[in-house]
Amino acid sequence: MSDEERRFLAAEIRYTTFRLDVLYRRQHKGDRTALTRQRVERLEALLAALQGFPDALSS
Repeated sequence: MSDEERRFLAAEIRYTTFRLDVLYRRQHKGDRTALTRQRVERLEALLAALQGFPDALSS
């Protein structure tokens, strides 16, 4: 993996983590909608895949 690919991957992980943090805060403040829960599940699976667990996307 080249340095550029590593930087891109790191940026994707940071951005996905940021998006998850926003959704977690919404849930903490009382957002219990199905849409928010689904977004969290999808982003958690994406983050796991980016971190080296590609099977997470299949669930």
